[in-house]
Amino acid sequence: MALDIKNIKLDSVMKLSLSRKLIILAIIHLVFIGLYYQFLYRPKTSEIAKLRGDLATLETKIAESRRIAADIPKFERKRQELEVKLKEALTQLPNKREIPSLIQSISSAAQESGLDIVTFKPLSERVKGFYAEVPVSMKVSGEFENLYRFYMRVEAMPRIVNISGLNIKSKTLKDQITLSADFQATTFRFVERSEGDSGKKKKKKKKRKK
Repeated sequence: MALDIKNIKLDSVMKLSLSRKLIILAIIHLVFIGLYYQFLYRPKTSEIAKLRGDLATLETKIAESRRIAADIPKFERKRQELEVKLKEALTQLPNKREIPSLIQSISSAAQESGLDIVTFKPLSERVKGFYAEVPVSMKVSGEFENLYRFYMRVEAMPRIVNISGLNIKSKTLKDQITLSADFQATTFRFVERSEGDSGKKKKKKKKRKK
């Protein structure tokens, strides 16, 4: 027989047998347990699970931060080493004022090596960030030994000079072989910050005009 808990009165309950009183008490107890689970226990377990997940994420981040912090001295040493290497490399890049004398040094190296300079034409600079390429188109003629000495003189220069696009032709005149060589001699110069800023401003102006 089903019991209607809403209509149960205290007097009626007191008149019931002990077994029925225990059943009603058990039902009320189960109802309270159900309410406690639904409105108190289950929300708290969900909150606890979320907090545990947040805690695990935070612990992972802390471990990662500690690992990065431990590597900071190593990164700092690496940065200092790179700065030293950069300064050493920049010493081989002349500034704008030194370029004319450097180009003249290339011409002098060819003459001192016994080569006849047929063409010596400085070309437009090509800016590559913090440095610029300064190319010179050259055509020389002479014997193999003269050309070899020229290469050795260029290689021994304190500044960087690259020889590229070499095209050699030979001709025999009175049993003597003469070489004719076309190539591009490229040196490099350091672009000062003021130059880079002015270049950026010019580019912005050109874009606005368009």
